[in-house]
Amino acid sequence: MKIYVNARFLTQPVSGVQRYGIECSRQIKKLRPDTVFLAPKNVLHKDIAEELGAKVIGFNTGHLWEQVDLPLFLAGKKYPPLFNPANTGPMLYSNNYVTLHDLAFYHHPEWNSKAFSAWYNILIPGLAINCRHLFTVSNTVREEIVSCYKIPKAKITVTFNGLAEQMKVAAKGVAAKKKVILAVGTFNKRKNHQNLLKAFLLSKVSSEYQLVIVGDRNKVFSESSLNEDDLKKGNIKICEHLGGDELIQMYAQADIVVSLSLYEGFGVPVLEGLYFGCKVLCSDINVYRELYEGYVDFCDPLDIDSIATSLERLVHEEPIAAAAMHTLMEKYNYGTSARTIVEAIEATKK
Repeated sequence: MKIYVNARFLTQPVSGVQRYGIECSRQIKKLRPDTVFLAPKNVLHKDIAEELGAKVIGFNTGHLWEQVDLPLFLAGKKYPPLFNPANTGPMLYSNNYVTLHDLAFYHHPEWNSKAFSAWYNILIPGLAINCRHLFTVSNTVREEIVSCYKIPKAKITVTFNGLAEQMKVAAKGVAAKKKVILAVGTFNKRKNHQNLLKAFLLSKVSSEYQLVIVGDRNKVFSESSLNEDDLKKGNIKICEHLGGDELIQMYAQADIVVSLSLYEGFGVPVLEGLYFGCKVLCSDINVYRELYEGYVDFCDPLDIDSIATSLERLVHEEPIAAAAMHTLMEKYNYGTSARTIVEAIEATKK
């Protein structure tokens, strides 16, 4: 039986969740060329849709497409296995396989709009409990799902994020580093950009380094984490709506990459920064300890002085060795995750 993939992620701006959907889909297509990718009519990434051979179905878009058009179409195909790589899927469909990236909506509903939090706290538990198999992107989130929803651990498989092929190719020709501190992440409270701004302005490095924050504002978040007054005080640059090549250039130039998130499921920018030879500073949270201990520096994300001191220390440190990065990349890659997904579907499908 063919595997079908919910490719609604092709209609959304690319963050970590959509990147997982895109890259896992590419790898699944290599493993199973007969896989069918289904999308609404408002496809944003037309080149990727063409690459995957995505089929546009239905009349609606967004959640309505996912809850009505998608399951109705699949019913006509005798309810084949449906892989949903980007958190959401048709709640009443009986043959779902779902990747749940994190439980931020559960732990911190205040970080999102009220409508978004309310919908996710209805949709996600139903999907997680009723799907045939559940995937997630770290052991930390796996344990959270077991604890929060009382789902058997055997029903959940970890499929780590990785690096896009575009990133891997570009990193081979990295130029000399500049005095740039880079943070990548959507502008909301969870990413904790405000404390990074304050710490940067407090630190001794602010006189010689530039702080660059790359991200997009998203309507589902309750408010931006950026204070406009702080943005005017120092050598700070905000970049919105960057394309893939522009982001790669940022990583290539950056000496230090910072991720002070208060909560994450994986943290792709950390992996990307390491791969581009950057020194990396992370918030001291469980998932970063699980995934990156021994490769990055840690600090208390709520302590401005701790962040500032860490930045000053990192300026004088060396990035990790290439051999160590090779070990990390063997563990975190989309090819392995795609094989795991396909094998799990084959083992449990009707």
